[in-house]
Amino acid sequence: MMKTLSTNNNINDVYSQVTNFVMEQLEKGIIIWRKGWNSKGFPKNIITGKPYRGWNVFFLNFITHLKGYATPYFLTFKQAQAKGGHIRKGEKGMRIVYWAKIENKEETGTDPAPTEESRRVRLVPRQYIVFNIAQAENIPLPENTEQPQIAIDSLAACDQIVTNMPDAPEIRYQGDSAWYSPARDLVNIPEKQLFKSTEEHYCTLFHELAHSTGHTSRLNRKELITSDGYGGELYSKEELTAELTAAFLCAVGGIEQGNTLINSAAYIQGWLQSFKNDKTMIIKAAAQAQKAADYILNRIAEEIETPPVKELIEV
Repeated sequence: MMKTLSTNNNINDVYSQVTNFVMEQLEKGIIIWRKGWNSKGFPKNIITGKPYRGWNVFFLNFITHLKGYATPYFLTFKQAQAKGGHIRKGEKGMRIVYWAKIENKEETGTDPAPTEESRRVRLVPRQYIVFNIAQAENIPLPENTEQPQIAIDSLAACDQIVTNMPDAPEIRYQGDSAWYSPARDLVNIPEKQLFKSTEEHYCTLFHELAHSTGHTSRLNRKELITSDGYGGELYSKEELTAELTAAFLCAVGGIEQGNTLINSAAYIQGWLQSFKNDKTMIIKAAAQAQKAADYILNRIAEEIETPPVKELIEV
């Protein structure tokens, strides 16, 4: 049976804390989702082995990079205690976002049983705190995390991502601009030799394929379907979703996204303004990007790390 959670904590604070952090970095010229990815893979909970997803993937990867942690493995304070270890005194944890299911129940008349109408389930953001394994003591790394990484042909891996996308749009290599047409379900991209590097080619192609996942025949994403034009709220969120999706796919393919973003300064200023106008934008776009990446990779959403209710914090 689903547990009913209180909605007393301020949801807007969760959005604001995340958005303010991103804005602080952007004002320094740092695009956190464009930082390199750890050779050990994506951030995951070291105890359960479950990967983090959405916003948490980009945030924890950035923290791993920023702090110089050897691995992107995290755990909660209570998980460390349960394993007979502990978080070192003075260490500060990272607040990450968990989408909690909230069930509203209302009594109707004399019948206490909630009706179909009165029982509504929605997802709201909560936060909980995690620490990198480097901040803990007496918590050994599982044996499989010590295995050497197998070298892969990153460009071949990127090509495989494109080839294996299910129900893919038509891809046409023509002209000198990249775009996606929802009406024609067509991705247009210049020939590889017109890009400064093959990596830049795939980054751009991933971006346009991300847009195509919003088509009505796929994820039916309103930001794409009902776009309000360049500079609009929906347009900005769709562009951010595609940007985050491309970053994730570049990491899966083993290539650096680097500074392939054209006119980065202009993009950064645009994002800063968008984030000021909508504090929910980065978290929601990251969730949409995860769905888009899952679709392109033709995989069912992985089970995510779900914190115990007692580990959720009021903000």
